[in-house]
Amino acid sequence: MYRTAHWVAALLGLATLTANAANNDPLVLVHGFAGWDRDELWGLYPHWGGTTDLQEELKKLGHPTVTAAVGPFSSTWDRSVELYFQLKGGCVDYGAAHAAQHGHARMGRCYNGNRPYEDARRLPQWDAANRIHLIAHSQGAPTVNMLVELLRNGSAAERAASGSGVSELYLGGKDWVRSITTIAGANNGTTFGKLSGFNEFAKQLLKLAGAAVGMGGNPEDFPYDFKLDQWGLARAAGESQQHYWNRVWASPIWQSRDVGLYTLSPEGAAAERAWVRTSPQVYYFSFTNATTLPGLITGNHYADPSTNLPLIPFATGMGAYRAYGESWRQNDGVVNTISMKAPFGAPLVEYNGTPQQGKWNHMGYSQQDHWEVIGSGDVAGNLFYNWRLVNFYSQHADMLKRL
Repeated sequence: MYRTAHWVAALLGLATLTANAANNDPLVLVHGFAGWDRDELWGLYPHWGGTTDLQEELKKLGHPTVTAAVGPFSSTWDRSVELYFQLKGGCVDYGAAHAAQHGHARMGRCYNGNRPYEDARRLPQWDAANRIHLIAHSQGAPTVNMLVELLRNGSAAERAASGSGVSELYLGGKDWVRSITTIAGANNGTTFGKLSGFNEFAKQLLKLAGAAVGMGGNPEDFPYDFKLDQWGLARAAGESQQHYWNRVWASPIWQSRDVGLYTLSPEGAAAERAWVRTSPQVYYFSFTNATTLPGLITGNHYADPSTNLPLIPFATGMGAYRAYGESWRQNDGVVNTISMKAPFGAPLVEYNGTPQQGKWNHMGYSQQDHWEVIGSGDVAGNLFYNWRLVNFYSQHADMLKRL
């Protein structure tokens, strides 16, 4: 295992502050595919941290932090729009043009602070004078990239379709984000879905989470919200959790191009890169990782012994997939490492201690799997593992304060 100096300092606790904080902007944690909200899974196993509540640990260390919960299986567009309304408040408006194109409802859930966990993550004063730091994992990466694009430039299609009734989001002109950090980000998609389908991965992830809180069995028994109301797939009153799951899996929406299965593919990611740009006003940071090592004879990549057990077949399968070339074989069990540094074609630099604005600052590489980097791979409550995780995120948050 090897890491750059920044990873070593952050993971071992050797990094020190070199200047007083220049900002105290809140951190917003944005999960990836199949993630869950803080009140799901009985509130016992946070998606960020697993047996450690990363949000609360960061707050104890002086970093204001909120955790978003967007559609775990939704498209990047739907997720980025949901993120905006969760933080700012109001009813989700997916856009008249977008809704008509893909055949789902224009309006979604309303976030007005009526429930404690919703109110705790709302940032009603969020604007150019009160910016935020977005920290994203996996599909969270293209989600936050697209949100910044919509904030800055809006959507001409939505302005044309909605006229005077267009949402403020689609008007653009909003420099509201100070930085983006992606952790194992699917910036260019992933070959994962080419092998087994994301639904099977979701079930494996939820089984692991269920085991961590002492509830084995079928993931269909877990309190989990698909957040697919725009598709008419909200859980009905009195409907059992298992019936709800089965109804969602049987839905024809999985053939749409407006779900994560497509927008996370290399082809779907390429279509989004054609219009989602890097902002000159935002600092971008990316951390890359892998849990595979190259074989001596085949050229394929294979899961290393430290890989979380449910991810081993996925890591090895992606490591042998040849349709995109050898450079795509290294992976962390879910996302190809080549996808993590930055969107292809975006300005990219190796971090040298001085963050560069308007460019992707690559912070380094680590030999970790997709779950380990956010803590959800820990089901045993390993104290060293948890300390290392919190220390890494808190040290990075210290650096963000100096921007």
